[in-house]
Amino acid sequence: MTTAPHQPVLPHTGTGTITRPATLDDFDAVNALHDRCSLATRFARYQAARHSLRLAEFHHLTRPDRSLTWVTYPEDDPQQLIATTNLVRTTDPNTAELGIMIEDPWQSRGLGTTLAQYAQAQARALGCTSMTVMIGSDNARMLKIMKTLGATRPAIHSSTVDLTVPVG
Repeated sequence: MTTAPHQPVLPHTGTGTITRPATLDDFDAVNALHDRCSLATRFARYQAARHSLRLAEFHHLTRPDRSLTWVTYPEDDPQQLIATTNLVRTTDPNTAELGIMIEDPWQSRGLGTTLAQYAQAQARALGCTSMTVMIGSDNARMLKIMKTLGATRPAIHSSTVDLTVPVG
């Protein structure tokens, strides 16, 4: 598992970003990111109108034995978080659940794809053979990202879709 910062350049804009492991010290900045995100963005991430995370939830997300969480910021502004990415172990020890939330102005720039690819590599390093994600059936961006990673789109019978991506 990589602990060095991931420094992708966004393919659609050439903007540099840095993704690093989150710590409990990031709690307030992560909740500030939630505040800046639209209701639609928060709903797309949580399938609920979440406004913020509780400290206990964030603690769970930053426990390396259960979860991996990263924060992303523009390379020229480390205080301005623009995204969070989570991999949370499921009851299946070979599977981790993926969650990504990107601040609205940073969407559609290639950051989601970059973060999903990074999470896929980290899931492999964590010993997982697959990642799963639950998304809204109308979340075209995430459906496209997951297809890029190797997921096949299942028949949609409700407002949510569960997708699994191999990481091996």
